[in-house]
Amino acid sequence: MRKQHGKQVRLAAFGFDERAREGFRLMFRGPGNDRAMLVDEQSADFGNINMDSANAEQMFQEYQRRFPGRPAIKLSVRDAAQYDALHVKKPARIADMLEAVDNLIAELEERQRKEGVQQAVEPQQTVVTAPKVSPAPAKPRKEDVKKRQGSLYYNPKDYLQGEIHAAMEYSRTSGLVVELWLMCDENEWKKIVFLPHLQKVITSLSNKELWTYCSSPLTLINHKSYRRNEKETRAIQDRIESDGRGLDYDAFLWKVALYTSQGRLPFGTCLNEAAQFKQWPNLTRLYPVAGAMRITTLLVDQPRPLPMVAKVLKIPPGRVFAFYSAACAIGVVGGEGDSFNLARQGMPQRHRDHTLFGRILKRLKKTSEPDADLYV
Repeated sequence: MRKQHGKQVRLAAFGFDERAREGFRLMFRGPGNDRAMLVDEQSADFGNINMDSANAEQMFQEYQRRFPGRPAIKLSVRDAAQYDALHVKKPARIADMLEAVDNLIAELEERQRKEGVQQAVEPQQTVVTAPKVSPAPAKPRKEDVKKRQGSLYYNPKDYLQGEIHAAMEYSRTSGLVVELWLMCDENEWKKIVFLPHLQKVITSLSNKELWTYCSSPLTLINHKSYRRNEKETRAIQDRIESDGRGLDYDAFLWKVALYTSQGRLPFGTCLNEAAQFKQWPNLTRLYPVAGAMRITTLLVDQPRPLPMVAKVLKIPPGRVFAFYSAACAIGVVGGEGDSFNLARQGMPQRHRDHTLFGRILKRLKKTSEPDADLYV
């Protein structure tokens, strides 16, 4: 799908509440690079239908009656085989939604070509039809990640990160177990369990599944939260305490923030201010990021704006931004935060141990995390 001469593909949503509609707007405005927009039913090129809503089948039949021949995307937790129209399985990845729109544009072009009607998109442009989406979580691809970098900022509350942070804070302050349930399909739920006395998180999600949920807008995820009472909390923690499972709260939140950021920064981050860490994150216990040691060293000793950090260290800005977003999530970001002044700050000075330290950093740089391209 391509935005051409200021025109946008027009989408009408059926069976979604206003919060879900706002999620679609954020998706198409950010990762979608303004290539689609929500409009009223009459002006739309195609529909987007929530097949898990009440009376969904009747709603779809009414849609077909009112708009004969107009294609539609169906979102549902059920298998695609049950539907005769293009289907996106929930939780819907942003890349899957954009691919689905690409497929519909190709279908519109073909129909209009056959009918001799002026095409909805420029005839000189070639739209490559994306492969049909798989109902199973797919391995993230570099091109999918690049789509998410169309917007520089994101709001953690619009993603699963916000729900995880809220559940974690309630668990910490109340001392009670909190369970966050995520619908995988019609008959299966995945769980994230927060254990306050152990300060650990256990989950039935694989890394790939966690990335899929974290990178999707919250409005596209069926989820619910359970707050256990004191008796249930003791029983759950006694059962789990002996098996050694789980990640520390900060380690889990760090990973979630990396997966959610996708190279973006939290709203409110100012690129003209000197970024600074008030303490060293425990990098040995956190999900690894290539260049983490060098970024941390600079932000602890010589605070400066994040774009300059990327330039000085020759690290992709998206990686620096993702690392900073994760640091914000676990609370190690701090400092004065005043406007950066190059003359006052100055450039990094060569230390007498620079050569030795540089050799150490080069060796650390060679150690890369195989999943590093998930968020940069």
